[in-house]
Formats: sequence, structure tokens, C-alpha cells
Amino acid sequence: MRRQDPTLDWEAVSDEERKRAANAIFIPRGFTDEFLDAMQELRDGSKEGAEAMCLVVVGEKGVGKSAFLKRYAEDNPPERIVDGNVVTITRQVVYVPFPPSPTLKGAAEVFLTALAGPASLRGSRTALTQRIKETLIDLKTELVIADEFQHVREEGAKGKSDVADWLKDIIKTTNVPFVLAGMPETIGIIQADEQLHSLSEEPTVITAYDWEDKASRLAWRALLAKIDLQLPFNERSELSDEQTARTLFACTDGNLRRLRAILRIAVGRALRNRGKLITWDDLAAGYYRLPKMPGVKGNPFDRNGLFK
Repeated sequence: MRRQDPTLDWEAVSDEERKRAANAIFIPRGFTDEFLDAMQELRDGSKEGAEAMCLVVVGEKGVGKSAFLKRYAEDNPPERIVDGNVVTITRQVVYVPFPPSPTLKGAAEVFLTALAGPASLRGSRTALTQRIKETLIDLKTELVIADEFQHVREEGAKGKSDVADWLKDIIKTTNVPFVLAGMPETIGIIQADEQLHSLSEEPTVITAYDWEDKASRLAWRALLAKIDLQLPFNERSELSDEQTARTLFACTDGNLRRLRAILRIAVGRALRNRGKLITWDDLAAGYYRLPKMPGVKGNPFDRNGLFK
């Protein structure tokens, strides 16, 4: 995974570049290294002829699944191979984000758009699915990341089973492994089909941070320390300091999406004020712009009364 260069002098970098760096900050989770190894094992096994399998990762919104999976796909971009007059495009990793409530035909359209663009969206669900399978093979795809997979639905008593059959058909025809990510109900789709269930490894469940749990609290502070190293400032903002970490938790409830939003606003304010790091006033500005957390009185970061 990419990290900011620790030797970089941020004072010599333009504000626009520093903002882009802040927006690109990767907020890691504790499962990352283990899950990276598991994805690579799937890719290697499929290339070596092993039966394609599924990894399953589930968790509530905002726990960091999509950020991690998107970054993994970005770190494995399409490749253009030139051999004389022949140009071949390969896509070893394909990221497919499913929108809310697509039918199976709609899901096939989303999948095919991620693979080949919208120009290919013609035909029945069967024809679209066949094109998906052919394109995965043509692109020499080694892994498909199906994000928010619980959104794929089919009406009727056999709805979950039909979704499972559709996915199983693609996997078994192409021998391309999948990462199935989404809300906890994703597990129910997989369990609806005994064969698909047998092709899936034990789900990885990403839980929210809990300040009252010592191990989770330490993990939260460790996360903030890693983020601090990626901020576009030469000086550290000490986000993992216990008081700052506790206040950030109160203002986000451990939700990484909210944390990212607060930090984005805070970085922008610090840059406008020629700050050397993020201050509590900057964090107060970030929290001020977001919907307020239930049970949190006022703006906990606003020590100076700037955001009444």
C-alpha cells in the first residue's frame, strides 16, 4: 500500500498538491496485512490451476472496507503490453461497486461497465453474463472485488439462491476468484447455496472501534498515529495523543468516513492559515461542518469559542 514519503519537505510543496495528498490518505485497518496475503494466495492459486475461491469481508458502513479494497485495486492498475504490432490490455484486479438494489440484470450491467465500459450494455441478462465471463478471461483477470454485494437482489422465494447461482456460474466458468464485501447480510446470500458456501472462506468481520475496550482503544490510537504520518505537514499533529484520540472518537463514534471528513476539512483550514500542523481549532472546524453526534455536547474541539 502506498505511503507518503517521510523525507519529503512539505513546506516546499504547493497547497494544491498538499490537499491532494490529504485527500489520498489511506486509513488502514488491522486486518489489512492478513487480508492482503489471502488475496494474493487466491490470485496465485487460480493462476496455478487451483479451484477459484471467494474471500468474504463484512462490516457496517464506515468501518473501512471500501477504502481498503479501492486502494488495493488502484495499486493493481490495468497493464498495456506491446508485442510488435499487437497491444494487449490486462486487468488483473477488477473493482466492481454495486449500487443499491440492482436486479440480476442490473448487476450484470454494472459488472460489465466496470470491465468494458457502458458501450457493451446490450442484450439479456444471459447475454450480458456471457460477455462478463468472456471479458474476464480476455483481460486475464486474477481477482474480482465485488463491493456492496448485498445490494444485488432478485425478487421471489428463490431470490438469494438465484443471486448465488449467478455468481457461482461466473466463478466456475472463468476460475477467477472473488472478494465479496458488504454489510453482514452478504453472508446470507452466500449461505443460500451450499456449493457457493463451500467455495467461500470463513468471513472476515470488521467491527467498529470501541473506546471502552482497551484493545480497540489502543488500535484506534495506533490508527491515528499512522494517519498522522501521512498528513502533508513536516510536524506531527499528535492525533494519537490520548485526549485528542478520545475527542476524535467522540466526534466520529469510530466511523472512518466521518474521521476522513473531519481531517480533510482540518487540513484545508491549516493550509489556508499557513499552519505547521493540524490544531484543535482545525479539528473544531471539521466537526462544525458535519452532522453532530448524539450525546456530544457542543463542539468538543472548540476550546477558543471559534465555532459557536
